[in-house]
Amino acid sequence: MDYAAAKVRQDDLYAANSTASKALNTFIDQFGRGPMGLTPDHVKTMPEYRALRASYDRSAVLLRQFNAWFTRQFSKEIRAARKARIAMMESMIPNQQEQQQ
Repeated sequence: MDYAAAKVRQDDLYAANSTASKALNTFIDQFGRGPMGLTPDHVKTMPEYRALRASYDRSAVLLRQFNAWFTRQFSKEIRAARKARIAMMESMIPNQQEQQQ
């Protein structure tokens, strides 16, 4: 797998994790949260909650495992992409010397 394909896979895993997280939080919010934002115990016993939680946990594990491999395999490419992104952002910011003149 090359860097571009791995990056697409990573984006897909992030999207799946985000979707599972939103579904779980939407379900919990239907019943209200307890003190300090915790999920009430009666909600945790519901089969729907357990299925959504299992889906979220699976997506988080897949993402974590993939990211561990991805960062080891493509450390040079990740560094180069980060440097390019920073250089692009810096080029968008006007130079301080130009502002003073």
